[in-house]
Amino acid sequence: MNKNEISPEEFETRGEKVKKMAIPISSEKCVIVSPNNDALGFRFNCYKEEFLEGKLEKDDFDTTVQKANKICENVWRRRKIEEEAEYNTGLKYTLYTAIFLSIISFILLIVLVYDNGSDILLYGSIGLIGLASLLTLFVVIKTVIAKPDFINLESTIMSELGQYLNNENDTFYKKKKMEWKVGDQFYWLELHIY
Repeated sequence: MNKNEISPEEFETRGEKVKKMAIPISSEKCVIVSPNNDALGFRFNCYKEEFLEGKLEKDDFDTTVQKANKICENVWRRRKIEEEAEYNTGLKYTLYTAIFLSIISFILLIVLVYDNGSDILLYGSIGLIGLASLLTLFVVIKTVIAKPDFINLESTIMSELGQYLNNENDTFYKKKKMEWKVGDQFYWLELHIY
């Protein structure tokens, strides 16, 4: 595929991608926690008694999965807040000031023309128009250059999930000869049994 070509897969949501994926199946050595329908969290019904009974309590398993799911929800919520936030509100007020100065300048020009005003009105009007033009130019340049820095959803969730699961492994699961790992792009979680 050419570098400039766009494929329809690039516009699919995580939920659509996960429907096309082959999710691994749980085994004696690895229990898989499947993704939820949106693929932004995990299902709570993945405890496999045949592999975990006597090795790990269902409550401990469910608590870990629920906390991992909560991490995904919190990162997604932070990203939504960022996307809906209004950026560059200061520039909006700068533009309002430029418009106000332009209106004042035109009023001064009208007074100059119809009232035979002095040269001070002319110079004041030109100064205000110049200032308004500079402010407008500043807003345009700042808007073109500035880019909002949104959270990268997948990398942030991968990082936070990795930290959480490593902490869980160190404090609880390694004693039971088990280890949590994040699956491919956090589409699923893996509980390895050693």
